[in-house]
Amino acid sequence: MTAASPPAPSPQEDWRDLAALCTAVRAELPLLTTGITDRIREEIPDYHLVPRCEHEAGVLQQCQGLLSGLVTRRGPSPEECRHVRALGRERAREGLPLQSLIAAFHVGYREIWNILLSRAGADDEDGPGRQLVRLVGTVWTWVEQITGAAAEAYNDALRAQDAVQLGLTYRFFQGLYARSPEEPDMAQLARALGYAPAGAFRAVCAPAWTDEQLTELRGRLNRRTGTARCANRGASMVAVVQGMPAGTVIDAMRDLVPRLPIGTGLERRGLTGAAATILDAQAALALAGTGGPAVPFDGAWLAATLFPQADRLAPLLEPAVGPAASHPELALTVRGFADNGFSLSATGRALHLHPNTVKYRLNRWRELTGWDVHTWPGLSASLLGLGLAQAGAFGPHDRG
Repeated sequence: MTAASPPAPSPQEDWRDLAALCTAVRAELPLLTTGITDRIREEIPDYHLVPRCEHEAGVLQQCQGLLSGLVTRRGPSPEECRHVRALGRERAREGLPLQSLIAAFHVGYREIWNILLSRAGADDEDGPGRQLVRLVGTVWTWVEQITGAAAEAYNDALRAQDAVQLGLTYRFFQGLYARSPEEPDMAQLARALGYAPAGAFRAVCAPAWTDEQLTELRGRLNRRTGTARCANRGASMVAVVQGMPAGTVIDAMRDLVPRLPIGTGLERRGLTGAAATILDAQAALALAGTGGPAVPFDGAWLAATLFPQADRLAPLLEPAVGPAASHPELALTVRGFADNGFSLSATGRALHLHPNTVKYRLNRWRELTGWDVHTWPGLSASLLGLGLAQAGAFGPHDRG
């Protein structure tokens, strides 16, 4: 069973006591606004992005509007809606999340309403409290219309900003892909996108995204410290970041697209370095598997560099494919041997095997591939063959 709504206000009623209450509270707003602003900033930490003095001015204007509306029992005027649209656009430019903007209106209106209630004496049949309670509908009209206007303007501004930023990003990436990072306009483009042209860049790559996913990713990264710009280039989505950890970008990407294959480039300085780190990341992406960890170029540079030459290298390295598919324990042991100082006992401890078992497996690997991992040619061929095979460089093979 729902509670009955308060009866609608009648134009014939005497509203002078309520008008006097609202006028008195309005006169105190310069002082009250400080406390209301404190509460908003306490409950919505994102408001640290908004300068305090600017925030207080906005709160003051919104409270003045609501009090005026209660006195005359009206909703927001066209002029008040225009003001809040301008506020919504400004908050978008400042990087404040939309949900925080909307929540701030709710907190502000709640606080001024509670002040009115506490002073009106809702239990006093002769006071303005009874009439105030009957204006709940008017208050909700303000909340709905003001937050709706702010959200609409916020989203319009965000779309406009995104379109401009995306256009600049495409031009910047095109210059990097064209191997012309030293052109004078490239430094200007970099600065327009928020980069320091001489600073350190790092690229993160994944398979191409939808426009909706990219818009969401850009919004999330824009709220982080540092600069990140991302766009699709062919079959890849490329993000170039500066002053932001690669892990932050990877986490944001995986939040939106779980199990995403990701490759990261080396951190390189200058615009020439920005072009090079994109190539790094795309090479590392070729080795990344769905659901696996992101592949950093600095840890996989050799296999990543050789991957495009897999067809030419197949006669040399393809002997690893069949044995690795049919006997994965042998491949595991070969990698363990390389990772543990070429020691049978250390490899055994790492893999929980007896050293004789390790020795047997390495000998078996040599019988199947012809590669002796105790020699540099045999070890290097084994590791490269396994790495390229794992990345699918040699195509599907029968697992026996």
